[in-house]
Amino acid sequence: MEVSLQIQKRQRGSLEDIKKIDRYHEPPRSGLFCDILWSDPVDNDQGSLENGWKGNEVRGCSWFFGVEAVHRFLQRNNLISVIRAHEAQLEGYKMHRWKGSQDFPVVITIFSAPNYCDVYKNKGAVIKFENNTLNIQQFKDTPHPYLLPNFMDVFSWSIPFVTEKVTEMLYMLLKHEDQDQESENDIINQQDIEKFKQITQSEQSKTYEKNKSLQKQLSRSGKEKLRSRLKFVATMMKMQKTLREENESIVQLKGACPDKRLPKGLLLQGKEAITDEFNYMKLADSINEKMPNIQIPQQSIQIKKPGQSSKKK
Repeated sequence: MEVSLQIQKRQRGSLEDIKKIDRYHEPPRSGLFCDILWSDPVDNDQGSLENGWKGNEVRGCSWFFGVEAVHRFLQRNNLISVIRAHEAQLEGYKMHRWKGSQDFPVVITIFSAPNYCDVYKNKGAVIKFENNTLNIQQFKDTPHPYLLPNFMDVFSWSIPFVTEKVTEMLYMLLKHEDQDQESENDIINQQDIEKFKQITQSEQSKTYEKNKSLQKQLSRSGKEKLRSRLKFVATMMKMQKTLREENESIVQLKGACPDKRLPKGLLLQGKEAITDEFNYMKLADSINEKMPNIQIPQQSIQIKKPGQSSKKK
């Protein structure tokens, strides 16, 4: 069970207050019950925070608390540290040593889900407390069976590959035809030259030269058309490859993001925007860190308390 603080202006928050909470209904959007679930420690090395607390815009409710608020809570209840969860950590845990590196951390964040949402790439961790010794054990996630991004079917996924390879084949065929044509023309022209040198008169030579010039013009025109096609196919081949690679990246990112949508401006920022996978995924998933903005009537919630017998209508 997660343990947290109530950080309110009234500065209540004793263990007795926590014990009095009626936990058998949906958590409200404010108050002690809400703060136990949704409050977070401020994210800086000193725990400095004006007034000891501030509104928690990440969760959409409750508060951020700092070192002053924690010290007051610990002293009031004669405690050493607050152990809490409900916040992803890259190493699976975080020691908030706001009193100094030598002292026991005043707040410990523990997060047991490795590779959270299958995209965070974080470790999981648990606390083991035995014989007055506190140990933290880390562990990694277990590989899943392979699935295509966004559960795409094999046919749809393979179309860009097939298109790219067909374009490459067409390019190689046209290129080979161009090379064969050049080689064949060279052989025929050389044979004709040798033949007509031996058997033709001066007039015949002139006629041959005219025919040869015309043949070269036609041959040159055909070669230019073929080379133009080659350039077009080569351009298409490069475009197909680029589109396939970009499509793969976008599909993978969409599969990792909430609602299958990329954050605005991400693609314009380039590769640098997603270098740090953990921070990026945490940012992309930030909408899911908030308390659901749904008002549920308390009378509609049916939660059976321990030892309570079920009643038939």
